[in-house]
Amino acid sequence: MERFDNMKNTNENETQVLQDASPAETETASNEAKKYDLLKEHIDAFRQSYDIDGEYNKNDKELDENGKRILFDKIICNYYEILIGGFKKLAKYNKKYTDELIAVYAEMWKMSPRVKDKDYFTPYLYDLCKFLFENKEFGKLTFFYNLMIFSREIPFLAYNEEMESYLRDAHLQMGEEDPFEEFRRKKKENVSGGFDINSFNELYERFFRILKLWKERAEGYYSKDEIFFMTGLFILDELIDLFYINNEEKLLEVKDFESIGGDRSIYNSIYNEKIYNELMLYYNSALKYLKKATAYNPNNPRYFYEYARCLKNSGKSNEAEIFFKKAFDLNTNEKKDAP
Repeated sequence: MERFDNMKNTNENETQVLQDASPAETETASNEAKKYDLLKEHIDAFRQSYDIDGEYNKNDKELDENGKRILFDKIICNYYEILIGGFKKLAKYNKKYTDELIAVYAEMWKMSPRVKDKDYFTPYLYDLCKFLFENKEFGKLTFFYNLMIFSREIPFLAYNEEMESYLRDAHLQMGEEDPFEEFRRKKKENVSGGFDINSFNELYERFFRILKLWKERAEGYYSKDEIFFMTGLFILDELIDLFYINNEEKLLEVKDFESIGGDRSIYNSIYNEKIYNELMLYYNSALKYLKKATAYNPNNPRYFYEYARCLKNSGKSNEAEIFFKKAFDLNTNEKKDAP
């Protein structure tokens, strides 16, 4: 399998740039470097000033899992979000800090309470994957997007009777009525189905076993086609989905206008051209990466299927049919060749 060549060391590239720069540009770059060195010093001082591990372990002996969650949500989560924000700025300036950023996420996941009704993994994995995509660190994105997909298999509870009782009792201890009593009752009524504790424990533990592999698999492990495919899939299934959610009302207006015989191009030019064009940029970007995946590995039916799905979703149905057929034919051939 063809692997990505190792990228040149970032510091070597920066040195070459400084050698070719004018005195004014050199001074500007030097001042910029000092600014980020100072930011790193502030981050280190912040970490040293608050013994998060000692604070958490101290409270860990006194609190049950629900109590730990309240402590984590109110204090510890904020601590990690400050670190994440700082390291994101550093990593945008110099990618050598990306590993430290990832280490902060990993530490936060290890510190998060092991509760069965709240997923502390997936939202932060999405946040990390989005940053890696924007920072063009596609090898790392491939690993963590795979981990994010896995995290969605962990069967978190939709309703936790123990936690709801804990919150209700907290209001009673303060001498007040529970303002969410009716909400809690309806929530309990709406939840159905069982909960497999064994599956939860197994997948929860496996998450951390996979997480330990991130350094050895983030660079040089995946083939080019795998990286292009997962990058395209992240755009298609995550960034575009979120874009639709954030712009649902405006995008529905386009469909309503078309349903009464209106011309989409006229509507877009008057009301919604910016949103529509932004959406098309996402689709074109996804198509670019997925097409590269098919070029590097033209025998993988999944690559052609997702490329066809992206074409169809972007409004290119006729072209999509060609690649849906290609995916079907490859899949059929795979089954015939299977022992």
